[in-house]
Amino acid sequence: MRTAKIGALCIAVVFVVGSVFFYTKSRNSSNALPLPYSMIDVDILLAASPHVMEEISIGRKDAPLTIVEYASMTCFHCAEFHNKTFKKIEDKYIKTGKVRFIFREFPLDSVSTAASMLARCAENRVKGGYFGFVSMLFKKQNDWIESKNYRESMFNMAKVAGFSRDDFDSCLGNQSILDDIKTGNKIAVEKLLINSTPSFFIGGNLYLGDMSEEVFSKIIDSMIEKDS
Repeated sequence: MRTAKIGALCIAVVFVVGSVFFYTKSRNSSNALPLPYSMIDVDILLAASPHVMEEISIGRKDAPLTIVEYASMTCFHCAEFHNKTFKKIEDKYIKTGKVRFIFREFPLDSVSTAASMLARCAENRVKGGYFGFVSMLFKKQNDWIESKNYRESMFNMAKVAGFSRDDFDSCLGNQSILDDIKTGNKIAVEKLLINSTPSFFIGGNLYLGDMSEEVFSKIIDSMIEKDS
């Protein structure tokens, strides 16, 4: 009987110690930065831009850190990032000159391709230009992505940006813009191995999926600190 009690006590102690170890390890792991999916030289990353038009970016071109996002306008997690996290990153790092942010389209279907083309055509039509229109698309994503007639829903948003029906139809029929976007997809897949959205290159390190502002900030801070 005494032996059984001692054995039970030992098991209980082992369980408690193990639980504390597991809890401590879990807490330490939660504070760790996510590992990048892959790494690439930033010069190679920037050279992978296919666009005939100027690279779509905000922030100082000579900022100490460059972030490149590949996104699809129909991607739910891309919308989550831009609706909940991007503004905080913009205020904290882009507007303060620490980060240059480059946005590259990676449409996953014909609907997101059309949305990307409209964003290109909106550059001089809406406040905030390209990024202003992209922001509107992401904020109202559920309104047009689930519409039975997505083209008409897109036109209703394009009207807000100053598009006439002729402007709208002309933009979606612009073969050079379509070719530019398709070329971008091809280069992203073949040279950078992009296959999902959102994909973020932060200083050449590739991270996949939506990340919280806290995690994003930790990665940015660590990259800036490393290069300083």
